[in-house]
Amino acid sequence: MNRVALADVVGHAERNGIYRLEGDAPLAIRIAGRDLTGKPAMLAALAAAFAFPDWFGHNWDALADCLTDLAWLDGPVVLLVENAGVPEAAAPEAWDVLLDILADAARHWQAEGRPFAVLLEGGNAAYPALSVCAARGGTGAR
Repeated sequence: MNRVALADVVGHAERNGIYRLEGDAPLAIRIAGRDLTGKPAMLAALAAAFAFPDWFGHNWDALADCLTDLAWLDGPVVLLVENAGVPEAAAPEAWDVLLDILADAARHWQAEGRPFAVLLEGGNAAYPALSVCAARGGTGAR
């Protein structure tokens, strides 16, 4: 599987999506996989990490609404899920729903021209590997 440089994703809406991280993303919104062990925990962790507004309804539809709004956040969005194998094993059905919602949000923001990337540390190898290495243009993300 081809590797993609972090610098080639962050800041480029056309590269929005879900990636498996190999390295570190220092400016990312971070969520620990151990905090994502079921639907209620996933919703609470994302609400806290993204500082969702009070109107967040703590259900999948409300999560999708908030992730496609994000008016309270400026600039590119990078979400890093640390130890992504934990929710994948502990709550596979909820994890699949969450990944679908995150992928939908990435597509939404791609259409709007706003960078939005989800980085999975560990977990499913089905996603493209993203390494913290030199970008295509020769500058590295460190």
